[in-house]
Amino acid sequence: MVTGLDVPRTLFSDRYPDSGRADFGFESVILLFLYQHARGFDQSELHRRLAGTAYVYLRLDLPRPPTQQAISYIWRNRLSLADRRTIKATARVIQEIAADHGLLSADEPRLHPDEVDAATITDDHIMDAVEAARDRGLDEFDSDRAGNATFSDLVFFERQSYLNMADRGTTTCSNGSSKRFERLSDRKETPHGDTHLRTMKKTAAPPEQTTLDEYEDGCRPTDWGRIRDEVLDPFHRGVETILEEVRENGGIREPVIAAIDTTPWPVFTSPYKDDEDVAQDDESVVVNGEERYPRKEYPEMVHGLKDRHERGYEMATITIIGEDTPIVLGVEPVRRESDWETKDVGDTSQARIVEQLLEQAEQHVDIHKVFCDRGFDANGVRDTIDRRDTTYLIPKRKYEAEIEDIEELERESVTGAGVVRNLTHGHDGRVHTGSIMYVPSTEEEGDYAVFTTNRDVPVEQVKGFVGQYTQRWRIENEYKSIKEHFLPTVGSMDYRVRFLYFVIGVVMYNVWRLTNLLFRDAVDVHLGEHPPIPAGEFTEILAFCIVPGD
Repeated sequence: MVTGLDVPRTLFSDRYPDSGRADFGFESVILLFLYQHARGFDQSELHRRLAGTAYVYLRLDLPRPPTQQAISYIWRNRLSLADRRTIKATARVIQEIAADHGLLSADEPRLHPDEVDAATITDDHIMDAVEAARDRGLDEFDSDRAGNATFSDLVFFERQSYLNMADRGTTTCSNGSSKRFERLSDRKETPHGDTHLRTMKKTAAPPEQTTLDEYEDGCRPTDWGRIRDEVLDPFHRGVETILEEVRENGGIREPVIAAIDTTPWPVFTSPYKDDEDVAQDDESVVVNGEERYPRKEYPEMVHGLKDRHERGYEMATITIIGEDTPIVLGVEPVRRESDWETKDVGDTSQARIVEQLLEQAEQHVDIHKVFCDRGFDANGVRDTIDRRDTTYLIPKRKYEAEIEDIEELERESVTGAGVVRNLTHGHDGRVHTGSIMYVPSTEEEGDYAVFTTNRDVPVEQVKGFVGQYTQRWRIENEYKSIKEHFLPTVGSMDYRVRFLYFVIGVVMYNVWRLTNLLFRDAVDVHLGEHPPIPAGEFTEILAFCIVPGD
């Protein structure tokens, strides 16, 4: 719990004259004493814990366990009286959080030193997170199985959440995942891996019969679109549950700022047949001047990613950003036409993706500003957002002209920023006005970052307005947490499985975000920013912060 905290150097003052040469890093020293006082240890007991369990001092990033004499000396000589008081006050709050939830344990750490690695997460910690998430969205999913089934749906979703967070495969042959879950679960029986996979497919499978409501545009709905609808309905009920807790704890102020981004999920199976598998009547495509033969059964939702040598699924998401708690409000499948397809199937337009995401998000919150990445630089996207009387901020894909050659440009002498105002953007016969803003690049001298907005931005406000976009960049980096910590190892190419597992990963991501809010709210001493608990360690603190479900 303590090791997940971010200790800002400005909050404490290192009294050593040459701290860089000290045996123990200053941040590790702060965490050491937070750990001591949160657990209520005297210096003798603290030394015994450090010397007896390598896991503890490794987690505190100490090169070795300090002696009891060193602990005493550092406390008295390296920290000021004010620092010592701050540490004790913070430790009391941490202790109260644990005591309030009946989770303060006198046990030694559960992870054996031989098992310590970069992640340092135990399976027990993961199961704590699984149980918390179960009560905040996972129980909304329904496999529509018979009422007398051996296992309830919750058993399967507990298991899948474990697999997502432990980065394990679904079936029994995947790294012993089934046996590990059986050992960790408090249930007498758990499902077989094959049964689990069938249930996951059934959960994401739409009804066999389509309805008239699904034929809005006169065309048969796509299979992937119906899978989307089936999975997102329970997802949104879970989002509302999480947002209720966020609102109760002051973690959101509407209207909010939202960011739209995409997350790729690579696959490594080739879309093309091997030479020995090609039949005489197979239809070929030409790729990079070479004749290739596509696999007929290759999933339609897989397409080429930004790296031309990679292929994968891609999901678009919309997330609250800014000073509010970053909860993912919507997920949208991305359909792209690929080189290996022999039919003209068409892409999901960027405008359509944005429209669908905004519709999802607006079920839950009011939005007044939307940030997109440059992949959404299109008039259709701008029109979609502007129709909702919502402000957008979108970077241009590429800018060729020299800024000095732009006649209409207003230039701000101090910052070097510029703006061209009252430009028109047209789409489908509708026109709205906006601005193009130019801000000096922080990466290369003489270059400019170029953004579009539907606001009339005075030149003196350009730098500050565009500066808000860094909030979206932070979210982009944190989206990597979904892929790194909340997606399982998956061999199946079935889109029902892939989309459902991604959405479950987003549920776990949202629970992580809620955890950070509740912990930061409980501790009235500043402990760092965005967020103090890394995704890779949130399972260790989750049980301290989330009230168990009824």
